[in-house]
Order: sequence, then C-alpha cells, then structure tokens
Amino acid sequence: MSIQNELVKIAKQCYDTGLTVGTSGNVSVKEGNMMYITPSALPYNEMTEEDVLEVDLTTGEVVKGYRKPSSETPMHTSIYLQKENIKAIVHTHSTYATIFACAHKAIPPVHYTIADIGREVAVAPYARYGSEQLAKYAVETLGDANGVLLANHGVVAVGSTLADAYRRAETIEEVALLAYGSNTLQSVNPLTDEELDEALEGFKTYTSN
Repeated sequence: MSIQNELVKIAKQCYDTGLTVGTSGNVSVKEGNMMYITPSALPYNEMTEEDVLEVDLTTGEVVKGYRKPSSETPMHTSIYLQKENIKAIVHTHSTYATIFACAHKAIPPVHYTIADIGREVAVAPYARYGSEQLAKYAVETLGDANGVLLANHGVVAVGSTLADAYRRAETIEEVALLAYGSNTLQSVNPLTDEELDEALEGFKTYTSN
C-alpha cells in the first residue's frame, strides 16, 4: 500500500467514525525530509490518492500535488521538525475531546487506556488555526506525550505510524467521553501515577496473538 493510499484510508476512517466532520481535521505522514498531507477544504469521503500533497519539510514548499495543502501544514511541519520520533499525525475535531478543549480543561486519567497518551491530555493555549503561534503552542504542550488538545479547536494525536496516531485519536475521544460522563455523575476518580505506570507496562506485552 502506498503512503498516499494509507493516508486516504486513515482520513476516511476519521470521517466514518465521526472523529471529523465535513472538511475538519487533517492527516499527515513523514517520510525522510518529505511530508504527505491531506488537502484543504476537501471532504474526506471524496478524497483520492491524487489529492494528497507532498511537502518538503525543509523549505515548506509543495513538491507534488495540485491542491492547496491543509491550513494546519505549519503545525504538522513544526511537530515533525522538532520531534524526530514522530512519523504520523492525526488532527481531529472529535466531539467530547473538543468539549474539553473548548473548556480549556485537560482530559483526566479516568481510564487506563490514557496511559498510551500520557498522564492526561493537556490543553495548548488558543491561537488562530493555521498560524505559526498555534504550531508553537502545540509542540510545546505536546512535550513527550502522544496527544494534545488545542484550545477552542480540537485534538492532535501522534505516533510512529499512521495506525498508532489514529488509534490514539480514538483513545483520546473515548477517554474524553468517559471523563465527561463521570463529571456529570459528579464522581471523577483519576488513576494514580502508579496505576498508569502499571497499565503502560501491561501494554508492552498486549498483542492480538
């Protein structure tokens, strides 16, 4: 499967599972000094391999593709250039996670699956979409975590593969829903650092075999 094909496949999964609506969000992959990213203003369900843009991470110039690259290209570029271990990014506007982003509240560790993201999902300060300031805030707040909220905006999930980044975007939304529900029951009970460490250790031996 080509990079473009995989990118479109994950983008359509985001659409089909409700992590994105309409033309919101974007998906990218890093390959060497190049970044492959979804285009701007094109519904995911209409996207094909030919719509994917190839961008030089060094110059920021589009080297292949006829569409306009995502408005969040500066954010994706900044993350790749400053976090060498990250090879894929999934940016969504999933409902419950975005509720937390709009409330400027981190998603607490109410479920053990959040350990794959971090101790919580922190919120980056607000900046206009597509801006260099947003890119700066996203990188700073992400730190060593695998996901971050963008205030009044949405979610960024990262990974060494597209499958990892997508799975983490789903996890962030699921834990956000559980945290929201726990809050409505007025009984939020976050896991301790020790419990999260134990869960993370368990993930290392968790396979489908």
